[in-house]
Amino acid sequence: MSSFTFFSLQKKLLVLVLSTTLISISITTVIFLNFDNISLFQLQENIVVIGISLMISLSILTYFLSKRLSEPLRKLSEATYQISRGEFDVRTNIKSRDEIGNLSESFDNMAKKLQEAEITIKQKEEVIKQQEDILLKFSQHTQNDCVCVIDMKDSTKISSILSDDDVTKLYEIFLNFMAKIVKSYDGEVVKNIGDALMFRFPNIDLYDSKILKNIIECCLNMIESHDDLTKQLEKEGMPALNYKISISYGSVKVAQSTTSTISDIFGPTVNRCFKINSLCPENSLIVDNNLYHAFKKFDVYDISQLPETEINKKYGYKIFQVQRKK
Repeated sequence: MSSFTFFSLQKKLLVLVLSTTLISISITTVIFLNFDNISLFQLQENIVVIGISLMISLSILTYFLSKRLSEPLRKLSEATYQISRGEFDVRTNIKSRDEIGNLSESFDNMAKKLQEAEITIKQKEEVIKQQEDILLKFSQHTQNDCVCVIDMKDSTKISSILSDDDVTKLYEIFLNFMAKIVKSYDGEVVKNIGDALMFRFPNIDLYDSKILKNIIECCLNMIESHDDLTKQLEKEGMPALNYKISISYGSVKVAQSTTSTISDIFGPTVNRCFKINSLCPENSLIVDNNLYHAFKKFDVYDISQLPETEINKKYGYKIFQVQRKK
């Protein structure tokens, strides 16, 4: 801020008053001293007209001088209003060397700092938003879900003979084909993990036969749609593929992402579903022990226990294959 004030506002107002007064006195003095010698003043009407003209002229002069003094105040008032509306990029740019000029310089510095602070706040808000988009908000409750996994068989071997673009296309066709079936049975697609698709049926009551049968039919429909999938892959020049489906039942921990309305799930039930999937025969459906006791009441399905393996013994799993009775 400049510490030197060329003319203070008070002095400028004083000059305005004195100058108009001095002009008035000078004109009056000249007229008075030469009154008898000026023929224009011989008529009373002329004197009145001249007086009025002088008053108007002085008024106009005073108006323009006062407007010149008040213009910086008007700019400051408008800038203050813009600041109140959050428009921090406003500047007065008043360069007068008086109190108004000093006030304007202070005002512009304040507006600049407010603008810089606003930019900093927005940048921090963006960082916080990005961090929130990454983090998961865990709910404080668990719920019982049927967790399902469908996984491509020998995907590594198939991918080795395809280009990167073709691998992407193969996964896209397979995952979208299966996700469409899941949604048609009111299931919820959770996420895809590489060549596997995880989906679920939330808050399942094992005593609700209608819901349980819907889950079985969804997964068996996936198995029975193998030929349709193969035809779709052939149309796109893709090789045929096989897959395995597993279902486990139990409590899951639900996590809600800030970027999606779809919940992610975690816990032993999810882990068990992925582990038993590796033991599933190709193009088949297997379930864990919890679902075996719920599904065995249906007489339209064959449910048979698969032979034990080292994984079964290690984790204490009992695995059952579900097929439609022929």
